[in-house]
Amino acid sequence: MRLLEVRRTSGFRVACLFFATFGTASLALSGFLYVDTRSYGRKAAFEWVEWESKHLLNLSPRALRERIDASEDFAEGGRPLVLFGPDHVRRAGAPIAFPDRAPIGKPFILAQPLDHRSRTLFSQLTELPSGEYVLVSRSAQDLQSLEKALVETFVWGMAATIVIGLIGAVVFGAGSLRQNDAITKAVERIMRGDLSERLPTRGVSADLAHLTRVVNDMLDQLERLMLEIKGVNENIAHDLRTPLTRVVGTLERSLRKADSVAAFRAFNEDVLAEVKSIVVRFSALLRISEMEDRLRRSGFTQVDLGRLLEDAVEYYEPLAIERDIRLLWDRPDGPCAIEGDRSLIFEAVSNLIDNALKFTPAGGQVTVALLRNPTGIQVTDTGCGIPAEELSAVRARYRRGALKTDKSGFGIGLSLVDSIARLHSATFDIASDGSGCRVTLSWTHSVAGHPSIDLLPAASL
Repeated sequence: MRLLEVRRTSGFRVACLFFATFGTASLALSGFLYVDTRSYGRKAAFEWVEWESKHLLNLSPRALRERIDASEDFAEGGRPLVLFGPDHVRRAGAPIAFPDRAPIGKPFILAQPLDHRSRTLFSQLTELPSGEYVLVSRSAQDLQSLEKALVETFVWGMAATIVIGLIGAVVFGAGSLRQNDAITKAVERIMRGDLSERLPTRGVSADLAHLTRVVNDMLDQLERLMLEIKGVNENIAHDLRTPLTRVVGTLERSLRKADSVAAFRAFNEDVLAEVKSIVVRFSALLRISEMEDRLRRSGFTQVDLGRLLEDAVEYYEPLAIERDIRLLWDRPDGPCAIEGDRSLIFEAVSNLIDNALKFTPAGGQVTVALLRNPTGIQVTDTGCGIPAEELSAVRARYRRGALKTDKSGFGIGLSLVDSIARLHSATFDIASDGSGCRVTLSWTHSVAGHPSIDLLPAASL
């Protein structure tokens, strides 16, 4: 264990600060108890000698002499009584010399010298009516023993508090150091390129665990974005290799075989078609990136979905007739407005109708409907459908589905629709029962002031 580093950890310092605060409070409390106990003991001792002196004044000389003779004196403790004559010479009682400097009738502390030390007495010297003096004393031994016991208890208590505090601070510091080491090692592995590594959340303090969870969520997003970027790069490289190879091959053939302007023109038209397809793919990718950046949200306006769908159906009607497909349109009575970008929504609807016409065989049917409660757009076809295991995957870029590889397309259309839906906070659902596909874009909120529109009976176009 790196003990020198432990003392620099926040856990060690916080623990030391806590125990220092606790120790200071305990020391202050102990000091208060000591002073209060000492003051109470002295006050009680002086009250006793004062009371005893008044009691002795009320005794007869004979009774006073018997009381003094019967008093006990001990080297340690005891309550000695002494009778002095008018000449300050001891006549009875304990062997204590007359305190010349002591006040008469007031309590005082008397230091009695013994062999190699002195004894402290709480005393009062009283003058009797006969001119004699009586000294009433009470040993301070009991109070001194109590004060010594209190001091020893406080010292041992503080020593134990300091030792326990240091041990606790070392334990806290070591725990903090282990947490930092675990997080540091995880960060180093992430810096070396292991994006699957996560910061530890178990065995760490609650505040640090919250931070590590937030960082781990951020790492999840970064890993997902990096994988998406990697996948997009791979898909672009894979998807562009074929058309670029065809462009190169066409140009080489034109150089070898073209012997007239018409032949060169034919080769150039083929190259131009391939280049246009590449441009279309890049345009679609840029549109998706724009959706994900949400730059278009600031340009939202009220969009009449009924009018938009009518334009889209009218646009695709010639293609449906050409492919012998019935294109049905559930025409609404009035406007149905939402907040959005009309060109983007039109592009999403166009992709849905185009896909439906592409994968519906001749003689089939495609239905475009405007929904309400919630407001939405629905495109239903009677095509080949989508396998259940492919329903969630077809939203990914360049995903064309297992049953549609013979159809033209880049696999970007549904990904673009999904991006447009997320930009408009709309729900994008795809359902298929094996005999067709039903795609729905729905909005939770429509623009106030525009009544929702009921579905009308289908009108064949």
